[in-house]
Amino acid sequence: MERGLGETGIAEVMVAAGLTQGGFYRHFESKEQLIAEANREANEELFRFYDEAVAGKGPLESMETIVSLYLYQSREDGTGKLCPLANLGSELYHSNDHIRTVAMEGYQRFTASFARMMGQMGIADNVSVSDAIVSTIVGAVTLSRLSVDEVISKNILDNAQTTVRTLLQATRMPLPA
Repeated sequence: MERGLGETGIAEVMVAAGLTQGGFYRHFESKEQLIAEANREANEELFRFYDEAVAGKGPLESMETIVSLYLYQSREDGTGKLCPLANLGSELYHSNDHIRTVAMEGYQRFTASFARMMGQMGIADNVSVSDAIVSTIVGAVTLSRLSVDEVISKNILDNAQTTVRTLLQATRMPLPA
């Protein structure tokens, strides 16, 4: 996720794993299978990280924590967890159907998790709002990573966080009679 799918070769992956390039085909049928499995494992790691970060918190505080962790996943302290959707989305678009399906499983898991928390908060249209929040934060991280200007990058992330807070507040308020 740090360099992209196109820039990362099998030989490089195998060296990082401490294996020979020939050993690759004993574990994987193709680079595509590796990408799909790595994507699935990255999502598992990401959700374990979020589960630990929100243990014991209520739904609103949990959502705010996850949104913040997600938006600032590329923190300089290295404690963030990178999301394949935001970091590889444009490359995943050009991948085969299996890889795209695995990527969308991560998206669906994310939206279902937020929808569940919003349901606990009494937000009626929790699925649509969850969809909007996930789309906002994934897009914000993607755009912030494109920016060569750190101020613009930070503004994109900060504005996305404010947008999510505003959306959550607006959906929790009763409609005027």
